[in-house]
Amino acid sequence: MSIERVMLSALAGRGVVGGCLLLTEERQRIKELEEAYSRTSTPWGKPVNLGVMECLKRRYVLAALTSPHFKWPRGPYALVKVGETVVGFIDECGFSLNAKALAGAKGDHELVILPLRLPELEDLVDEPVAASPSPPTHRYLADLLGCKSGCGSLLVAFNGVRQLLTERDAYKE
Repeated sequence: MSIERVMLSALAGRGVVGGCLLLTEERQRIKELEEAYSRTSTPWGKPVNLGVMECLKRRYVLAALTSPHFKWPRGPYALVKVGETVVGFIDECGFSLNAKALAGAKGDHELVILPLRLPELEDLVDEPVAASPSPPTHRYLADLLGCKSGCGSLLVAFNGVRQLLTERDAYKE
């Protein structure tokens, strides 16, 4: 069974509905899109996608399409920073802001999108990491993977496979 099929099978229960391993040129395009997006501004500040950049450091990067019912891992997903001070965060419960920290904070505003952990991959691959891409990268991935509408996207990266599953094992319930 291919690495791609093993990963997609492992993530199917979470709501991953398709995907493919990215080629070098596709990874480079994602890097360019994320760097360009980081020069823009969001309502929370300049976006810095640490998750995507961490994915791009791995040997394998899988671009995945997710269903509208995708089960997100536990957060936090992003931090809102002013200078070096974390003044808020986004997690599975929504957005939380520390007004006291915000009042005393000085510096540039940043929205730091964090790497995600998918527990089902911990015993399967080496150094797994996942990331929620920026809107421009999502549009690129959706087009690349043939998503019509209503899908999300996710990057899942790792350095190697720890155990090879047989086809029979991959489909056990």
